[in-house]
Amino acid sequence: MHKNQITIGMNGSMLDEKPTGVGVYSYNLINNLSTLITNNKWKKITVFTPTKTFLNKNIKIIKLSALLQSSKHGKLAAFCRFTWNTFSYPLQARKFDLLISPTTHGSFLLNNQIITIHDLLSLRYKNISAHQRFYFKYLLPTLINKAKLIIAVSENTKKDIIHFFKCPADKIKVVYNGYDDDSYFPLKENKHLIYHEYGIRKYLLAVGPTYPHKNFELLLDAYNALDRNSKKKHPLVIAGGKEKYIDVLKKYAKKTGLEHDIYFIGYVPIQFMPSLYREAHALIFPSLYEGFGIPLLEAMASGCPVITSNTSSMPEVCGNAVLYFDPLDKLSLTSSMQQLILHDAIRNDLIKKGIVQAKKFSWKQMACSFNTIIDNIFINNQTPIQCSK
Repeated sequence: MHKNQITIGMNGSMLDEKPTGVGVYSYNLINNLSTLITNNKWKKITVFTPTKTFLNKNIKIIKLSALLQSSKHGKLAAFCRFTWNTFSYPLQARKFDLLISPTTHGSFLLNNQIITIHDLLSLRYKNISAHQRFYFKYLLPTLINKAKLIIAVSENTKKDIIHFFKCPADKIKVVYNGYDDDSYFPLKENKHLIYHEYGIRKYLLAVGPTYPHKNFELLLDAYNALDRNSKKKHPLVIAGGKEKYIDVLKKYAKKTGLEHDIYFIGYVPIQFMPSLYREAHALIFPSLYEGFGIPLLEAMASGCPVITSNTSSMPEVCGNAVLYFDPLDKLSLTSSMQQLILHDAIRNDLIKKGIVQAKKFSWKQMACSFNTIIDNIFINNQTPIQCSK
Protein backbone atom coordinates (compact mmCIF):
# COMPACT_ATOMS: atom_id res chain seq x y z
CA MET A 1 0.00 0.00 0.00
CA HIS A 2 1.11 3.55 -0.65
CA LYS A 3 1.40 6.30 1.98
CA ASN A 4 -1.15 9.12 2.22
CA GLN A 5 0.82 11.42 -0.07
CA ILE A 6 3.78 10.78 -2.33
CA THR A 7 6.04 13.77 -2.88
CA ILE A 8 7.75 13.86 -6.28
CA GLY A 9 10.69 16.11 -7.07
CA MET A 10 11.33 16.84 -10.74
CA ASN A 11 14.92 17.70 -11.66
CA GLY A 12 14.47 20.61 -14.05
CA SER A 13 18.04 21.89 -13.79
CA MET A 14 18.31 21.58 -17.61
CA LEU A 15 15.27 23.77 -18.30
CA ASP A 16 16.01 26.77 -20.47
CA GLU A 17 14.18 29.73 -21.97
CA LYS A 18 15.31 28.56 -25.43
CA PRO A 19 14.61 24.83 -25.26
CA THR A 20 15.82 22.37 -27.87
CA GLY A 21 15.27 18.58 -28.01
CA VAL A 22 15.89 17.50 -24.41
CA GLY A 23 14.43 20.77 -23.13
CA VAL A 24 11.22 20.25 -25.12
CA TYR A 25 10.99 16.73 -23.69
CA SER A 26 11.55 17.99 -20.14
CA TYR A 27 8.89 20.69 -20.32
CA ASN A 28 6.34 18.30 -21.76
CA LEU A 29 7.03 15.57 -19.24
CA ILE A 30 6.71 17.99 -16.32
CA ASN A 31 3.62 19.80 -17.62
CA ASN A 32 1.71 16.72 -18.75
CA LEU A 33 2.50 14.68 -15.65
CA SER A 34 1.52 17.63 -13.47
CA THR A 35 -1.76 18.04 -15.35
CA LEU A 36 -2.46 14.32 -15.11
CA ILE A 37 -2.15 14.23 -11.31
CA THR A 38 -3.66 17.66 -10.55
CA ASN A 39 -6.70 16.11 -8.89
CA ASN A 40 -4.79 13.19 -7.40
CA LYS A 41 -4.58 13.72 -3.66
CA TRP A 42 -1.80 11.22 -3.03
CA LYS A 43 0.77 12.70 -5.44
CA LYS A 44 2.40 16.10 -5.27
CA ILE A 45 4.98 17.47 -7.74
CA THR A 46 7.67 20.09 -7.10
CA VAL A 47 10.10 21.20 -9.83
CA PHE A 48 13.69 22.35 -9.33
CA THR A 49 14.24 24.86 -12.15
CA PRO A 50 16.19 27.99 -13.13
CA THR A 51 13.20 29.34 -15.11
CA LYS A 52 9.40 29.25 -14.95
CA THR A 53 9.08 29.93 -18.70
CA PHE A 54 6.87 27.32 -20.44
CA LEU A 55 5.91 25.63 -17.14
CA ASN A 56 2.24 25.38 -16.17
CA LYS A 57 1.36 28.21 -13.77
CA ASN A 58 0.02 25.91 -11.05
CA ILE A 59 3.26 23.92 -10.72
CA LYS A 60 5.15 24.41 -7.47
CA ILE A 61 8.79 25.26 -8.11
CA ILE A 62 12.05 25.63 -6.21
CA LYS A 63 13.94 28.36 -8.06
CA LEU A 64 17.53 27.67 -9.10
CA SER A 65 20.20 30.08 -10.32
CA ALA A 66 19.87 31.40 -13.89
CA LEU A 67 23.52 30.37 -14.31
CA LEU A 68 22.23 26.87 -15.09
CA GLN A 69 20.74 27.96 -18.45
CA SER A 70 22.93 26.99 -21.40
CA SER A 71 21.39 29.52 -23.80
CA LYS A 72 22.68 32.31 -21.55
CA HIS A 73 25.89 30.93 -20.08
CA GLY A 74 27.16 28.14 -22.37
CA LYS A 75 29.81 25.88 -20.84
CA LEU A 76 29.60 27.71 -17.51
CA ALA A 77 26.00 26.51 -17.25
CA ALA A 78 27.12 22.88 -17.70
CA PHE A 79 29.64 23.28 -14.87
CA CYS A 80 27.04 24.94 -12.63
CA ARG A 81 24.49 22.19 -13.30
CA PHE A 82 27.01 19.49 -12.45
CA THR A 83 27.98 21.32 -9.25
CA TRP A 84 24.35 21.80 -8.23
CA ASN A 85 23.41 18.17 -8.95
CA THR A 86 26.45 16.88 -7.06
CA PHE A 87 26.39 19.05 -3.95
CA SER A 88 23.15 21.03 -3.53
CA TYR A 89 20.57 18.68 -5.04
CA PRO A 90 21.11 15.83 -2.52
CA LEU A 91 20.46 18.25 0.35
CA GLN A 92 17.45 19.97 -1.24
CA ALA A 93 15.85 16.79 -2.57
CA ARG A 94 16.39 14.30 0.25
CA LYS A 95 12.91 14.95 1.70
CA PHE A 96 11.12 13.75 -1.46
CA ASP A 97 9.79 10.21 -1.82
CA LEU A 98 10.71 10.01 -5.51
CA LEU A 99 12.94 12.05 -7.81
CA ILE A 100 12.42 12.12 -11.57
CA SER A 101 15.03 13.47 -13.95
CA PRO A 102 14.07 14.06 -17.60
CA THR A 103 17.79 13.92 -18.41
CA THR A 104 20.95 12.05 -17.39
CA HIS A 105 21.53 14.47 -14.49
CA GLY A 106 20.98 13.52 -10.88
CA SER A 107 22.52 12.83 -7.50
CA PHE A 108 25.26 10.26 -6.94
CA LEU A 109 24.06 9.89 -3.32
CA LEU A 110 20.29 9.35 -3.57
CA ASN A 111 18.79 6.03 -4.63
CA ASN A 112 15.14 7.06 -5.14
CA GLN A 113 15.66 8.45 -8.64
CA ILE A 114 14.23 7.72 -12.07
CA ILE A 115 16.69 8.82 -14.78
CA THR A 116 15.87 9.33 -18.46
CA ILE A 117 18.53 8.46 -21.04
CA HIS A 118 17.84 9.88 -24.49
CA ASP A 119 20.90 8.54 -26.28
CA LEU A 120 24.50 7.50 -25.74
CA LEU A 121 25.87 9.74 -28.43
CA SER A 122 28.93 10.70 -26.38
CA LEU A 123 30.02 7.08 -26.20
CA ARG A 124 29.48 6.41 -29.89
CA TYR A 125 31.21 9.50 -31.28
CA LYS A 126 34.49 10.86 -29.98
CA ASN A 127 34.01 14.31 -31.50
CA ILE A 128 31.25 15.22 -29.04
CA SER A 129 32.29 17.69 -26.32
CA ALA A 130 34.99 16.34 -24.00
CA HIS A 131 33.10 17.07 -20.77
CA GLN A 132 30.02 15.20 -22.01
CA ARG A 133 32.11 12.19 -22.99
CA PHE A 134 33.84 12.18 -19.61
CA TYR A 135 30.49 12.35 -17.80
CA PHE A 136 28.90 9.55 -19.82
CA LYS A 137 31.94 7.28 -19.65
CA TYR A 138 33.00 7.68 -16.02
CA LEU A 139 30.16 9.20 -14.00
CA LEU A 140 26.89 8.09 -15.60
CA PRO A 141 27.52 4.39 -14.75
CA THR A 142 27.45 5.31 -11.03
CA LEU A 143 24.20 7.22 -11.48
CA ILE A 144 22.65 4.31 -13.38
CA ASN A 145 23.57 1.89 -10.60
CA LYS A 146 22.17 4.25 -7.98
CA ALA A 147 18.89 4.88 -9.79
CA LYS A 148 15.71 3.02 -8.99
CA LEU A 149 14.75 2.83 -12.66
CA ILE A 150 16.06 3.94 -16.06
CA ILE A 151 13.77 5.34 -18.77
CA ALA A 152 14.88 4.86 -22.38
CA VAL A 153 13.11 6.88 -25.08
CA SER A 154 13.31 4.04 -27.63
CA GLU A 155 14.15 0.35 -27.93
CA ASN A 156 17.29 1.43 -29.76
CA THR A 157 18.42 3.47 -26.74
CA LYS A 158 17.57 0.59 -24.42
CA LYS A 159 19.83 -1.70 -26.46
CA ASP A 160 22.62 0.86 -26.20
CA ILE A 161 22.25 1.12 -22.41
CA ILE A 162 22.46 -2.65 -22.08
CA HIS A 163 25.47 -2.76 -24.41
CA PHE A 164 27.53 0.05 -22.88
CA PHE A 165 26.65 -0.37 -19.19
CA LYS A 166 25.74 -4.07 -18.92
CA CYS A 167 22.50 -2.94 -17.34
CA PRO A 168 19.81 -5.64 -16.84
CA ALA A 169 16.90 -5.22 -19.21
CA ASP A 170 14.31 -5.28 -16.42
CA LYS A 171 15.77 -2.11 -14.90
CA ILE A 172 15.03 -0.22 -18.14
CA LYS A 173 11.56 0.86 -19.25
CA VAL A 174 10.95 2.19 -22.76
CA VAL A 175 8.69 5.24 -22.77
CA TYR A 176 8.40 6.90 -26.17
CA ASN A 177 8.58 10.64 -26.74
CA GLY A 178 5.63 12.57 -28.08
CA TYR A 179 4.73 15.88 -29.69
CA ASP A 180 2.33 18.73 -29.00
CA ASP A 181 -0.73 17.62 -30.93
CA ASP A 182 -2.48 20.91 -30.18
CA SER A 183 0.16 22.77 -32.21
CA TYR A 184 1.52 20.31 -34.76
CA PHE A 185 -1.53 19.52 -36.81
CA PRO A 186 -1.92 20.02 -40.58
CA LEU A 187 -5.45 21.41 -40.55
CA LYS A 188 -4.58 24.31 -38.26
CA GLU A 189 -4.74 27.73 -39.89
CA ASN A 190 -1.52 28.34 -41.78
CA LYS A 191 -0.63 32.01 -41.69
CA HIS A 192 2.54 31.59 -43.76
CA LEU A 193 4.63 32.88 -40.88
CA ILE A 194 7.88 31.57 -42.32
CA TYR A 195 7.27 33.15 -45.71
CA HIS A 196 6.49 36.53 -44.13
CA GLU A 197 9.44 36.28 -41.72
CA TYR A 198 12.11 34.90 -44.03
CA GLY A 199 10.73 35.32 -47.56
CA ILE A 200 11.09 31.62 -48.46
CA ARG A 201 8.59 28.97 -49.50
CA LYS A 202 8.44 25.39 -50.83
CA TYR A 203 11.78 24.79 -49.16
CA LEU A 204 13.47 21.57 -48.18
CA LEU A 205 13.93 21.75 -44.41
CA ALA A 206 16.66 20.37 -42.16
CA VAL A 207 16.85 21.06 -38.42
CA GLY A 208 19.38 20.87 -35.62
CA PRO A 209 22.92 20.74 -37.03
CA THR A 210 24.80 20.31 -33.74
CA TYR A 211 27.63 17.83 -34.34
CA PRO A 212 29.10 15.97 -37.35
CA HIS A 213 27.00 12.86 -36.66
CA LYS A 214 24.02 14.90 -37.86
CA ASN A 215 25.54 14.28 -41.30
CA PHE A 216 24.81 17.68 -42.84
CA GLU A 217 27.86 17.59 -45.10
CA LEU A 218 26.31 14.64 -46.91
CA LEU A 219 23.02 16.55 -47.05
CA LEU A 220 24.76 19.48 -48.75
CA ASP A 221 26.45 17.15 -51.24
CA ALA A 222 23.16 15.38 -52.00
CA TYR A 223 21.33 18.69 -52.40
CA ASN A 224 24.09 19.98 -54.67
CA ALA A 225 23.53 16.97 -56.94
CA LEU A 226 19.98 18.15 -57.71
CA ASP A 227 19.45 19.95 -61.02
CA ARG A 228 19.56 23.75 -61.10
CA ASN A 229 15.80 24.14 -61.55
CA SER A 230 15.01 21.98 -58.49
CA LYS A 231 17.36 23.99 -56.30
CA LYS A 232 15.88 27.26 -57.57
CA LYS A 233 12.31 26.16 -56.78
CA HIS A 234 13.21 24.40 -53.51
CA PRO A 235 15.90 26.17 -51.48
CA LEU A 236 17.44 24.31 -48.55
CA VAL A 237 16.59 25.80 -45.16
CA ILE A 238 18.71 24.84 -42.16
CA ALA A 239 17.23 25.79 -38.77
CA GLY A 240 18.76 25.78 -35.30
CA GLY A 241 21.99 24.04 -34.39
CA LYS A 242 25.26 24.96 -32.74
CA GLU A 243 27.26 27.92 -34.00
CA LYS A 244 30.54 26.00 -34.33
CA TYR A 245 29.06 23.32 -36.61
CA ILE A 246 26.99 25.86 -38.55
CA ASP A 247 30.16 27.80 -39.32
CA VAL A 248 31.68 24.61 -40.74
CA LEU A 249 28.60 24.10 -42.91
CA LYS A 250 28.59 27.69 -44.15
CA LYS A 251 32.20 27.36 -45.27
CA TYR A 252 31.37 24.03 -46.92
CA ALA A 253 28.38 25.60 -48.72
CA LYS A 254 30.55 28.42 -50.03
CA LYS A 255 33.23 25.97 -51.14
CA THR A 256 30.67 23.94 -53.10
CA GLY A 257 28.93 26.99 -54.60
CA LEU A 258 25.71 26.57 -52.59
CA GLU A 259 25.77 29.77 -50.55
CA HIS A 260 22.90 31.30 -52.59
CA ASP A 261 20.72 28.17 -52.36
CA ILE A 262 20.89 27.62 -48.60
CA TYR A 263 19.31 29.67 -45.82
CA PHE A 264 20.76 29.32 -42.32
CA ILE A 265 17.96 30.82 -40.22
CA GLY A 266 19.28 29.98 -36.73
CA TYR A 267 17.10 29.33 -33.69
CA VAL A 268 13.39 29.30 -34.49
CA PRO A 269 11.03 30.20 -31.59
CA ILE A 270 8.74 27.37 -30.47
CA GLN A 271 5.62 29.21 -31.64
CA PHE A 272 7.04 29.32 -35.20
CA MET A 273 7.95 25.63 -35.38
CA PRO A 274 4.56 24.31 -36.57
CA SER A 275 4.62 26.75 -39.49
CA LEU A 276 8.23 25.85 -40.22
CA TYR A 277 7.12 22.27 -40.90
CA ARG A 278 3.78 23.08 -42.58
CA GLU A 279 5.32 25.45 -45.11
CA ALA A 280 8.15 23.05 -46.00
CA HIS A 281 8.07 20.82 -49.06
CA ALA A 282 9.74 18.10 -46.98
CA LEU A 283 11.86 17.53 -43.89
CA ILE A 284 15.29 16.01 -44.56
CA PHE A 285 16.71 14.19 -41.52
CA PRO A 286 20.15 12.84 -42.48
CA SER A 287 21.43 11.90 -39.01
CA LEU A 288 23.67 8.87 -38.55
CA TYR A 289 22.36 8.24 -35.05
CA GLU A 290 19.42 9.37 -32.89
CA GLY A 291 18.03 8.21 -29.58
CA PHE A 292 14.56 9.10 -30.85
CA GLY A 293 14.19 12.14 -33.16
CA ILE A 294 11.33 14.40 -32.03
CA PRO A 295 11.45 16.54 -35.24
CA LEU A 296 10.37 13.44 -37.17
CA LEU A 297 7.12 13.29 -35.20
CA GLU A 298 6.54 17.04 -35.37
CA ALA A 299 6.97 17.06 -39.13
CA MET A 300 4.72 14.06 -39.77
CA ALA A 301 2.02 15.47 -37.49
CA SER A 302 2.20 18.79 -39.34
CA GLY A 303 1.58 17.21 -42.73
CA CYS A 304 5.19 17.57 -43.79
CA PRO A 305 6.57 14.53 -45.65
CA VAL A 306 9.81 13.15 -44.25
CA ILE A 307 13.00 11.82 -45.79
CA THR A 308 15.20 10.20 -43.15
CA SER A 309 18.16 7.89 -42.76
CA ASN A 310 17.48 4.20 -42.13
CA THR A 311 19.64 3.86 -39.00
CA SER A 312 19.26 3.68 -35.18
CA SER A 313 15.80 4.73 -33.94
CA MET A 314 14.44 6.29 -37.13
CA PRO A 315 12.60 3.19 -38.45
CA GLU A 316 11.21 2.63 -34.95
CA VAL A 317 9.69 6.11 -34.88
CA CYS A 318 8.62 6.49 -38.52
CA GLY A 319 7.43 3.03 -39.53
CA ASN A 320 6.42 2.94 -43.21
CA ALA A 321 5.39 6.60 -43.32
CA VAL A 322 8.60 8.12 -44.71
CA LEU A 323 11.20 7.75 -47.43
CA TYR A 324 14.37 6.12 -46.11
CA PHE A 325 17.88 6.48 -47.50
CA ASP A 326 21.35 5.18 -46.75
CA PRO A 327 23.05 7.98 -44.74
CA LEU A 328 26.44 6.98 -46.16
CA ASP A 329 25.25 7.25 -49.77
CA LYS A 330 24.86 10.76 -51.19
CA LEU A 331 23.00 9.58 -54.29
CA SER A 332 20.52 7.65 -52.16
CA LEU A 333 19.44 10.92 -50.53
CA THR A 334 19.46 12.84 -53.84
CA SER A 335 17.15 10.21 -55.33
CA SER A 336 14.73 10.51 -52.38
CA MET A 337 14.61 14.29 -52.71
CA GLN A 338 13.97 14.01 -56.45
CA GLN A 339 11.04 11.69 -55.82
CA LEU A 340 9.28 14.25 -53.62
CA ILE A 341 10.12 17.14 -55.92
CA LEU A 342 8.90 15.42 -59.10
CA HIS A 343 6.02 13.23 -57.88
CA ASP A 344 3.11 14.84 -56.04
CA ALA A 345 1.41 11.45 -55.63
CA ILE A 346 4.34 10.11 -53.56
CA ARG A 347 4.44 13.28 -51.49
CA ASN A 348 0.70 13.23 -50.80
CA ASP A 349 0.83 9.56 -49.84
CA LEU A 350 3.60 10.26 -47.32
CA ILE A 351 1.63 13.15 -45.86
CA LYS A 352 -1.36 10.85 -45.17
CA LYS A 353 0.80 8.06 -43.76
CA GLY A 354 2.80 10.48 -41.62
CA ILE A 355 -0.28 11.89 -39.91
CA VAL A 356 -1.44 8.38 -39.03
CA GLN A 357 2.02 7.37 -37.78
CA ALA A 358 2.41 10.47 -35.59
CA LYS A 359 -0.88 9.75 -33.82
CA LYS A 360 0.74 6.66 -32.28
CA PHE A 361 2.78 9.00 -30.06
CA SER A 362 1.83 11.81 -27.68
CA TRP A 363 3.15 13.67 -24.63
CA LYS A 364 -0.03 12.76 -22.79
CA GLN A 365 0.59 9.07 -23.46
CA MET A 366 4.18 9.50 -22.22
CA ALA A 367 2.92 11.11 -19.00
CA CYS A 368 0.44 8.26 -18.51
CA SER A 369 3.29 5.77 -18.79
CA PHE A 370 5.28 7.66 -16.16
CA ASN A 371 2.22 7.80 -13.91
CA THR A 372 1.82 4.03 -14.16
CA ILE A 373 5.50 3.55 -13.34
CA ILE A 374 5.13 5.75 -10.23
CA ASP A 375 2.09 3.76 -9.10
CA ASN A 376 3.93 0.48 -9.56
CA ILE A 377 6.94 1.68 -7.56
CA PHE A 378 4.93 2.59 -4.50
CA ILE A 379 2.20 -0.01 -4.68
CA ASN A 380 4.68 -2.86 -5.29
CA ASN A 381 7.43 -1.30 -3.14
CA GLN A 382 10.06 -1.94 -5.77
CA THR A 383 13.74 -1.67 -4.85
CA PRO A 384 16.68 -0.60 -7.04
CA ILE A 385 18.22 -3.21 -9.30
CA GLN A 386 22.00 -3.03 -9.45
CA CYS A 387 23.82 -3.02 -12.78
CA SER A 388 26.82 -5.32 -13.14
CA LYS A 389 30.18 -3.62 -13.58
